[in-house]
Parts: sequence; structure tokens; C-alpha cells
Amino acid sequence: MLSSLTAHYENTVPPRWRKFAPAIALALAVFIFYGNVYGNEFLFDDELLIQRNTLLQGWDTFWRLFTASTTEGAYIAGGFFRPVQMILYFFVYQVAGLSTFAFHFLNVALHAADACLLFGLGRKLGFDARAAFLAVLLWALHPVHTEAVTYMSATADGLFVFFCLIGLLMLPLVPTARKMLAVIPVFLLALFSKETAVVFPLLAMAVIWFRNPGRVDYKNYLPVWPLLLIAACFIAWRLMSPAYDGPASYAHIYQAREYHNLQLYADQFGMRFYTFLATLPAYLGLLLWPAGLHMERSFPVSDSFWLLPVMAGAAMLIAAVIFIARADDKTWRPAKWGLLWFAASHAPDTGLLIAVNAIFLEHWMYLPSAGLFLGVGQSLYLFTERNSLKPARTYLVAAALAVSLVFGGLTFMQNRTWRDPIVFYNHLFSFGTETARAHNNLGLAYGARGDYQHAVVEFNRAIAIGDTYAETRHNLGLALLSMPGAENNVEEAKANFLRALEINPNFYRACIALSQLYEHEGDKEKAESYRKRAEDILARDKFNP
Repeated sequence: MLSSLTAHYENTVPPRWRKFAPAIALALAVFIFYGNVYGNEFLFDDELLIQRNTLLQGWDTFWRLFTASTTEGAYIAGGFFRPVQMILYFFVYQVAGLSTFAFHFLNVALHAADACLLFGLGRKLGFDARAAFLAVLLWALHPVHTEAVTYMSATADGLFVFFCLIGLLMLPLVPTARKMLAVIPVFLLALFSKETAVVFPLLAMAVIWFRNPGRVDYKNYLPVWPLLLIAACFIAWRLMSPAYDGPASYAHIYQAREYHNLQLYADQFGMRFYTFLATLPAYLGLLLWPAGLHMERSFPVSDSFWLLPVMAGAAMLIAAVIFIARADDKTWRPAKWGLLWFAASHAPDTGLLIAVNAIFLEHWMYLPSAGLFLGVGQSLYLFTERNSLKPARTYLVAAALAVSLVFGGLTFMQNRTWRDPIVFYNHLFSFGTETARAHNNLGLAYGARGDYQHAVVEFNRAIAIGDTYAETRHNLGLALLSMPGAENNVEEAKANFLRALEINPNFYRACIALSQLYEHEGDKEKAESYRKRAEDILARDKFNP
């Protein structure tokens, strides 16, 4: 059956189009199964990165995007240093304004391009075209990636992977340090798209490992030194930079009650190691059975080896090491490469090297699963070929196609949970995830619809979870002033604005709100005082963390 389909393909598709057909099919599959995202509304961090980002609104601020954080345009301190992402947003905004279609199309197009580039990488490594196509199709339609594709603010994931894959395709067959210099511009674009791109030199070494018979000879990896040097300098800069979110600025996150375990997690390597082991079976479960997908996952910190998830993760890690060391190289080398790719690309998110501000996120699987799927797919193809299991290969192809369709259907359904903020946050809460940020954002969504009563309820829930966000107090004050009978809520609103300034003395919007309130009450002196304070804060460029 498989041979007859191949023959039919070769007889009907013109030779000049044949090499492009798999990429076209992959792109079409992505656009089809992500075809219901374009009407999804802005939500979560979209407000800060896109809607309230003043740096996107005119050419007079364009050059600030090269040094600004992702949230500076919304007058929020911290944020990440991802200028390539923000420059892309700038051009989308200039062309289409706040069009959800345009921002969604950007992410879907990047995902389609990543699928095509991943297929090209498989072919460059010598993988069978059918095996590579099916593996990439499974990866492209996997619903775990909706967090990296359907979420508008997640452009950084698709973008840095795009540049990493281009860089790997540019790697010379016989690498030298001089030839490696040509890859540096693409590597820098990846780094300035998302910090996780520091793994690119390790991915390059994995490709060298796969293609070079002398894998244990360290000299084969020496040409990568320029990339390693750039990565080391970038890591050192980001670790020491207080201007952007990172280890130097995570202290304020740990103050929030819902994140208090992260302080212990950050301080104790043993907890980070045990927790990392516990995440391995959880990630494997999501890749094999992608059910219950949602953001803001509450993953428990593990403080002992003798917990079932930790022991299961340890067993998986030991099995992977034994497999890489002992499995037959002719058949299983691609799968070994896939495991090495997974380890290299997931390293920054494990918490082992640097404590991060989360433990378990779905979009962290975007790059690691790409190489894993590709390598395992090729090894399964070689296994059936070398053991004369052609019928089994036919069944594998049919199963891969069927699972791809199932994944595509699940992705299409999962996209609906991102339809609007109210659907999104209630979906999140259905899994027992209760964070101050999520309730604050749901309150904003109700407020945008004029439902200030529900908005006040959500802001109060956020404060009950953790009264550490000046933004929430400010939002509550505005909601109280927007309700019917607002004249009865003035003092309560004023108290919330003052509390916002207690939490963060540089929260300029609370100063503006207080200035307007006192102006309305006829207290010119206090109104002028808070107006001047707001101006001073803006002049110093000290924004709300």
C-alpha cells in the first residue's frame, strides 16, 4: 500500500514541485488546524506587550525598541529583552493596528515556517523524507504547542526557533571556526528573540555529533567555540542585568503568596533537582496524552527523592543515558540524537543551572519536542526497514497520520479556550489554578465589558491571594469609580490607590488617579502634588515592576 502511494505521488507530482510538496503540505496543515484562532481576543500579557505598548504606536519611538524591555512601552519595569519580537510587533501594528487577525497570523505563519525548516533539517541529516514528514506533522499539530502559537504574546517561541533552525541548516558539512562565523548573525537574531536561544551552540554540537563518525573526539566540536563564547557573554550579561526580568529581579515575584515555594526552590539545589526529575514523566504524559492543557500550572516543589514522580523521572533519566550509551547505533542513532536535542534545548528551563520564575510550562516543549519527534520517527523507520517489517511500516504510517488528525482536532478545540479572557480564565480556574495575576486579568476583562460588579469581585479575589500587585489595587480603585453610585466609593477607591503606592512607590498611574480625584474634590494642593509625583516618576523612567 505504501509503495503504491509513493509511486502514485511520483507519477502525478511534477519533479520540480516534488521537493516542495512536503513543506507545502505541512504549512497547509498548520493553517487549517489553526484556522479558528484569528478572531480570538487579546488576553493575559497581550495587554502589556501589544495593546498598551506605546512604543509600537509611532516611528518616533522605533529606535527605543532596540534597548527597551518587552513591557517598557506599557510603563512596566522589568520584562524581557527581546527586541526582535518587539520590532516585529511594531511593523504589524503599523500595518494593521490592533488587529487580532494580524497578530495571530504572525504566530501561525512562524509555526508553519518552523515546521518546514524542521523538515528541511531532517532531510539535511539524511532522514527518510516520509519519516521526517510524519514526525514533523505530529509535532506541528500537537496541541501542547497551542500555548506557543495561539497565545499572541508567545511570538518569541516561534521566532527564536525559526532562527535556530535556519542557523542549523546553515551549518557547513565540514565545520570550521571561520565557517561558523557566518552563523553568528542568525544566532544573535535568535538570542534577541528569546533568551532560550543560548542553547543553539549545543544544538549545533548535537548536529556535529550525529553527522561525524568521530563523535568522541573533542576536536570535532572545537569550531563551535565562537558560538559558545557569545552564549557565555550573553548569559553573564543577563544574570547581572537588573533592568530586565531574570534571576536578579525575581525577588519581587517570590513575595507573592502563590509563588512562595519558588523562594525555597531557588535557594536549594536539591529541591530543584528533585522537582526537575518529577517534571519528566509529567512532560512525557503531555506529549503522549495531551489532556488538561492550560496556562499558569501549579507544579509542586519536590523535597525528597522518595516521591513517585521523582523516582519515575530518575528512572527515565537513567534509561535515556543507558539507551544513548548502549543502543545499536545504526538503527537508533537518530533517536539518540533526539534525546540529546531534548536535553540541550530543555536545559535552561529545568531550573538546574539557573532558578527560573516557573517550574512547568507547556510552551517549554516547543523546541525540545521538535528534535525528539524527528529523531524517534527516523529510528522507527530504520527499525522497520532493517528488520524487513514493511507491513509494520505501513501500519506505523497509518497510525502516524491518524494520530496527526487527532492532534489537529484537539488543537482546533484547544484554540477555543483562548477565544476571550472570560472563557480563558474560567477554563484555567476549572483546573484549580488560582493566582492573583489570573484573577486580576479576569477582572480587567469584566471591566472592559462594563461588568464592574464582577470586576470588583475578581480584583478582591486577587488581593486575597496575594496583596503584592500595585496594578490590582489600582484596577480595583478604577472599577469602584466606574460602578453605579460611584460617589459612595470614592474613599474606598482612594484607599486602593494609596495602597498601590505603598506596594510600589513608582506606580505613576495611581498618582494620576489620585491627582484627578483630588482635583474633582477641589483640593488643588494635593492634586498638584500627585500630578508632580507622576511626572517625576515618568521622567526618571522608574516604572511599576
